[in-house]
Amino acid sequence: MLLHTEDMNQIEKATLQNCRNCLLEDLDPTMSFLSLLYCSKIITEDQKDRVENQRTRQDKVITLLDILPRRGPRAFRKFIDVLETDYNWIKERLEDELQAQEYQKRILDAIDDRMKQNGEFLRDKDYIDKIVRETILPFLLQELRTSPSSSPSNKIDQPLKDVITNHLIPLLGGSSAKNKLEANQEVLMEKAIEIIDQLREKCCDTLGLSSESCQEETLPALIERRMIEVKTEITLLRKENKKSKKAEEKLTMENQKLKSDNTTLKADVKKLKSDSQGSRNELKKLKDEVQKYKTESIKLKQEKNTLKEALNDAGVDLLISSDFCGS
Repeated sequence: MLLHTEDMNQIEKATLQNCRNCLLEDLDPTMSFLSLLYCSKIITEDQKDRVENQRTRQDKVITLLDILPRRGPRAFRKFIDVLETDYNWIKERLEDELQAQEYQKRILDAIDDRMKQNGEFLRDKDYIDKIVRETILPFLLQELRTSPSSSPSNKIDQPLKDVITNHLIPLLGGSSAKNKLEANQEVLMEKAIEIIDQLREKCCDTLGLSSESCQEETLPALIERRMIEVKTEITLLRKENKKSKKAEEKLTMENQKLKSDNTTLKADVKKLKSDSQGSRNELKKLKDEVQKYKTESIKLKQEKNTLKEALNDAGVDLLISSDFCGS
């Protein structure tokens, strides 16, 4: 029986996990296939029976994939050998994925060594490592898995060069930015780290933060801190705006009151003008009547004098009431 005091190594486990969909779609763990695994001492008889007892083909594959990682350090290679007879395309897929995982480990080991050698010159090593793992490697491994090149060096260097040229450099300098790069892994990795560092500086400048602040925190933390500051500023502006609106509402109410008072005053003025015009008309009427009476009085005096003269001439002594004569 195959010794399995140790599990598969992490690279082989990751390879099986990344090829899980391929195995679920194409692999059919028939009785004869499981017998081959048993005869090759990859699985035990109990494990073979356990897989066989699953109801569906996919359940059998899932159970087998749960067993394989615990079957020792030689299980992966022996499993690939068994696949060669009837599932050569799955074998090739696993071998390509294994190679991709091995190159990924080499890249990460190279980054760690480079950071240890130049630690005093690199700012925020954890952040750079995170960017490389989450940004560069996914592109790199995708290119590696689909690249038709047979040269391992070209498989790793050219995709890395493409990632830097087509993604990192435009991210820093725009779509028109160009740069001639050597297709050498060490040079490319140094260039990638340099671009990431420059990108960080530009982000700090955009956020309005000093270089010292940028060294103390990761970029996501800096962005979050800046967002909090912006939110605080917005909150203060909203409070000021609220106060301004209240003051505006108060002034609007006062203005409405003044307008109402002004309307009332205008109505009063209009009424006073109307009353004044009526008084002037009445006064004019009284003046006209006084003038009329004066005219009539003068006329009566003249008639009295004329009558008196006529009586004197006739020798008639007429006593006229002084009240009537006005004297």
